[in-house]
Amino acid sequence: MLINGEWVGASSKEKFEVINPANGQVVGVVPKCNSTDVDKAVGAAHQAAPAWAAKTMAERSKALLKISQLIMNHQEELAKLETMEQGSPLRKTMNFDVPLCAEQFEYFAGIARGLTGETLPVGPWCMSFTVREPLGVVGLITPWNFPALMVVWKLGAALVTGNTCVVKPPSVAPLTTLKLCELAMEAGVPAGVVNVLTGPGETVGETLVQHPLVAKIGFTGDTATGKRIMNLASATVKQVGLELGGKNAFLVMADADVDAAVEGAIFGGFFNTGQVCAAATRFYIHESLYGEFAEKLVAAAKQLRYGDPMKMETVIGPVAYAAHRDKIESYIEGAKKAGAKLLLGGKRPSTPETQKGFFVAPTVFGDCTNDMNIMQDEIFGPVVGLARFSTPEQAVALANDTRYGLCASVWTKDVRAGLMLANQIKAGTVWINEHLIIFCETPWGGCKQSGWGKDLSTMVLNEYTTTKHIYIDATGASVKPWYAILK
Repeated sequence: MLINGEWVGASSKEKFEVINPANGQVVGVVPKCNSTDVDKAVGAAHQAAPAWAAKTMAERSKALLKISQLIMNHQEELAKLETMEQGSPLRKTMNFDVPLCAEQFEYFAGIARGLTGETLPVGPWCMSFTVREPLGVVGLITPWNFPALMVVWKLGAALVTGNTCVVKPPSVAPLTTLKLCELAMEAGVPAGVVNVLTGPGETVGETLVQHPLVAKIGFTGDTATGKRIMNLASATVKQVGLELGGKNAFLVMADADVDAAVEGAIFGGFFNTGQVCAAATRFYIHESLYGEFAEKLVAAAKQLRYGDPMKMETVIGPVAYAAHRDKIESYIEGAKKAGAKLLLGGKRPSTPETQKGFFVAPTVFGDCTNDMNIMQDEIFGPVVGLARFSTPEQAVALANDTRYGLCASVWTKDVRAGLMLANQIKAGTVWINEHLIIFCETPWGGCKQSGWGKDLSTMVLNEYTTTKHIYIDATGASVKPWYAILK
């Protein structure tokens, strides 16, 4: 683990294994830290905070640009490391995840230098203005579905705004985070500014959330864990940013381009083996297009190549760990019992490349209803459900019939009608004729039980800074008119 600029083991000397989900083999062994290690890491971050906050925005931005360069210098190493620990195909980690990590650091380095306060027009007798200041020590708890990219989303924003960080990476996939923070040290980030603790959430994560010196928790993960973090953080009244689960609607209107919608559905539903909080999983298709859409979606999903994720031709890898595969399979069996019609998949792939790994074949269910668990719970795998609607009003009602509010998409040739529907859908992002496209420049975050707060865009700067108001008397008078109220 990285604590105060040094690579150390856990104080307990305990370790745990990191397993390759494609074949069940051990690819790494990391320390299993406890609350003592959390105290050390938070203490180091707290001690380093004043000096890091005192650096100019230009100095911190240059450090992030250096990290970005080093990421691309280690592109192949990082890509293979993430594929081995998480199972995402190498063609994705090499061409998407790692380059985007570098791009994110570049973006944060650029926007932070435009961070400003405001001058407030109180009156001619004073100057009143605001400044943005770092929060101090922030705890970052990141998920296993995009191990590198999700830590970069938070780490880059936190660092460039002057905070010091304690990162708790996912237990099943901590290796890319350790490598990224090694590159941060190489880029010249001072000791103690970035610290990484490996270990289970019930010890490392919970201790970090409750620590009195931690000013904020940035968390991406499932909603149940997010609720637990909210509860624990209340004891110290710290800020919490939550990017939680999603059960995202994909609306195919009567005038939609079916072929385009199918292409979007394949990407939105099966990218990263469906292990995406923003994945399209609830498909609502106008009754006039349902049969055509279902037939074309199944045909396209059959063409998805699954297998050894280290091969560049593979597009669907395993899910991240065995227990998660078992959970997905339980949802598949539940959907069958509930009366959904299995159109594709539903079984483990049985090829030589998949037999030892945690694979789930792309699965499509038809004739679903909104009361089924498959249409209400976040499955987080390559499983989608199709349902019909007859009117736009019914489509919106179905889309909003969920406890989540992360994202949705509307597919229509009438952009005006699509915009009207987007305004009625309760979600943090609504795409029109697109799904699952996220840019550095656009804010990301949901509503309802998908959490609150924003990652990305210029809005993220507010998430990792606090506003201070400063008032300066300009009169020079020893007695002000309002003092008369006590005379």
